[in-house]
Amino acid sequence: MYKKGGTSLMLEHIIYIVIFISFFIVMYSFVNSYADRSAFFEDFYSKKISQAINSAKPGTEFKIDITPLAVTAFKRNKPIKDLVYIDNLNNEVVVSSRLNAGTSFKFFNDVDVVDWFVESPSGDSKTTRFIFKVKENQRNEI
Repeated sequence: MYKKGGTSLMLEHIIYIVIFISFFIVMYSFVNSYADRSAFFEDFYSKKISQAINSAKPGTEFKIDITPLAVTAFKRNKPIKDLVYIDNLNNEVVVSSRLNAGTSFKFFNDVDVVDWFVESPSGDSKTTRFIFKVKENQRNEI
């Protein structure tokens, strides 16, 4: 009798199955992040805030409506006050509506963003704004 199936043939099939399963796990996690549009809103608002900072002159105050971002964050149990973070040392805007995930985008204007906070006047996510002021660069660089 001929032995067509050996361990090497079975091992090849197992490797293909493992690669196939891992590919679909990665694709599922990617699609799941865009299913409720949370990743889309993170990307959109990080770029929008960065664009506002890049076009700002020192002394300007901004109020940006981030209600859609807050609604998706509220569904994922993310605190509203932690939606947006400004890193002045790295000139970066970080927007996060998911736990342990987020999107960052750099701004290039040589200014500092001060007094930034997320305001939710009614206490829920129905009307949420991100408020910040732009001032001259306060850092001492060598």
